[in-house]
Amino acid sequence: MSPFSAHQDPAFARQCRRLSWSYFGYFAVLALLVPYLAVYLDGLGFDSRQIGELIALATLCRIVGPPVWAGLSDRSGKLLPAIRLGVFASLALLLVMTQLSSYWAVAIGLGLVSFFWSAILPQLEVVTLSSLGAQHQLYSRIRLGGSLGFIVVALFAAELLAWGGYQAYPWLAAALLIPLALMSLRLAEPARDSTPQDEGPSDVFWRRIRRKPFLLFMFSSLCLQMSFAPFYAFFALYLNQLGYAPMAVGALIALGVVAEVGMFMIAGRLLVRFSVSRIIAVCLGITALRWWLLGHVADVILWLLFIQLMHAFSFALHHSAAIRFLHHYFPSSQHSRGQAMYVSIGMGGGGAIGAWLAGLYWQQGDGATTTFMVAAALTFVGMLAALAMPRAPRESLAKGEH
Repeated sequence: MSPFSAHQDPAFARQCRRLSWSYFGYFAVLALLVPYLAVYLDGLGFDSRQIGELIALATLCRIVGPPVWAGLSDRSGKLLPAIRLGVFASLALLLVMTQLSSYWAVAIGLGLVSFFWSAILPQLEVVTLSSLGAQHQLYSRIRLGGSLGFIVVALFAAELLAWGGYQAYPWLAAALLIPLALMSLRLAEPARDSTPQDEGPSDVFWRRIRRKPFLLFMFSSLCLQMSFAPFYAFFALYLNQLGYAPMAVGALIALGVVAEVGMFMIAGRLLVRFSVSRIIAVCLGITALRWWLLGHVADVILWLLFIQLMHAFSFALHHSAAIRFLHHYFPSSQHSRGQAMYVSIGMGGGGAIGAWLAGLYWQQGDGATTTFMVAAALTFVGMLAALAMPRAPRESLAKGEH
């Protein structure tokens, strides 16, 4: 039985199922795009510095893309057109990527894929939260579909690439996008509260993002995403260099997402019980330990298993807390722009800077330990910023409004 079938409204249950499958499709593609991009670029003959630059250039488009798509969505009052354009444009561009091999051609191709790809998730998150309304505790269960999609692909992607060669990378990504494209056509546009604010919406929005709770939240998010860059960019290559077999690499990547799944199942209860700011701080502290261990003991399989289980905090719990913070901090009419600010600056900017730094420090794997030490230091600083966040950002916001 579907976990959403208990709800009396069939349309609501159907929307929840389609949202869960949409997350499944999105993260199934992401399971190939992110962990194995460096493997693909290495196959094209680029060194670690060039790989870092290419990933950074592509990630920079995540800074430009989300505000553009969110602005269009907020002005039109509709979210699904941006999602659908992002999906179908990414599909076409991945097919073009099969013909590219030079540095600048690949850079432009990756940048365009990243720009259109950045239209999907922020709008999908707002569609989900708007569709759920008061049933926001179902978010983690819906988002669970994304984790399952990631696991399914991560388990077999390394073997498929080992069998088909690096040339198979864009073809596989394009094929995996087809189910997401079909599902995006079946989602229903949710009703959204577009009641005008007493002041111009832009003034209200920019005032909110200048306040201490949001600035500290964004700084901690920036530190976290910078620290994740060497993991996203080089983890699969790192394990290959340490002698792990392709299937083991896929299984280890999938293990992190299995831990993520378990955390998503209980995240809602934790977020109700504990302060969001303290949860974010705990997640960053655990992630700092994770990167330190990864730089020193990744050649020991038992330690590596433990390191990957820590992904439950590094991503799943932190992501759930971040989404809860944004949903409470911004009014409904500004959710898209709030999500876009988080994705573009926190995730896009942090990822771009981190990828560039990782490329400089990595040195074909010789600088792996140093790179992960820098990542650990960044997350520790981010933890301190999260500890300085007010415990009740919503109340803090209300006091600032009056």
